[in-house]
Amino acid sequence: MAKIVMVMGYPSAGKSSIANFYKDQGFIWLNRDKEGGKVSDLVPKMIDALRKGKDIVLDNTFPTIESRKPFIVVAKKHDVTITCDWLQATIEDSQFNACVRMVKHYGKLLMPDEIKSNPSPNIFPPAVLFKYRKLFEQPTVAEGFGRIDKRPFVRNLPKKCKNAALILDYDGTLRRTKDGAKWPVDPQNIAILSGRIAVLRKYEKKGYALLGVSNQSGISKGALTHAQAKACFDATNRMLKMDIEYAYCPHSPAPISCYCRKPMSGLGVAFIMKHNLNPSECVFVGDQTTDKTFAGRCGFQFVHADDFFG
Repeated sequence: MAKIVMVMGYPSAGKSSIANFYKDQGFIWLNRDKEGGKVSDLVPKMIDALRKGKDIVLDNTFPTIESRKPFIVVAKKHDVTITCDWLQATIEDSQFNACVRMVKHYGKLLMPDEIKSNPSPNIFPPAVLFKYRKLFEQPTVAEGFGRIDKRPFVRNLPKKCKNAALILDYDGTLRRTKDGAKWPVDPQNIAILSGRIAVLRKYEKKGYALLGVSNQSGISKGALTHAQAKACFDATNRMLKMDIEYAYCPHSPAPISCYCRKPMSGLGVAFIMKHNLNPSECVFVGDQTTDKTFAGRCGFQFVHADDFFG
């Protein structure tokens, strides 16, 4: 008798890997992104496959009871058991995977305007994940599933990701402003916090890559320009006597439109992929709760700046 498996979960949760597993066993793989059209357009294709006695794997997000119902109804009409593979990836896991996918395909983390203009259904803004979380209704056997199997999240990074890095926040971690402003606009307003240079040299001698990640929302507010932000990062590096490779997010914290603003994991993923980093071998140093959350989402060890440099 034919078998039907519905694979469901967040976008970028790893559904394609599960679906490919079934495809290799001879299942017909039905996926809206592959077939085109709407999810409901998969129903007649499912019926056709059942008439031919084929096993079927349905691969889509299926967030609601209503979105799953037509496929369960067809399975019952054909007296075929339908089971559910429910991927346990969280929204944070899916954000990480979405960024890995971008960097793999495009060699960089895409910015909001680039995501918006990208025609691929596999490239989407963070809002898509937040919408899924809002709509999501947990699957149950009461819907008609013969069984629900929870599939653990698997973070698939290239095998060559073995290197270690010390990754640093800038404002409040490496530097402060002389006049008490939240971030520097003028390099002359930068003061390096005490004890930084000696500790950084120790990690540099150990072979750690030195990397920097910073939120610079002042750019979106018109408080400083990209050129000013870069000039301040470069001046900070000169004052530290370190060649820290930095990346920063220029976007506003609300609404969330990008993957690069901490605690989103985008800039961490970009560094992981570029430098072949093993996240568990990396240390992230910051001074904010968002820094700690960012480190956790990337798989980095987190140490507060006061403790790390204290």
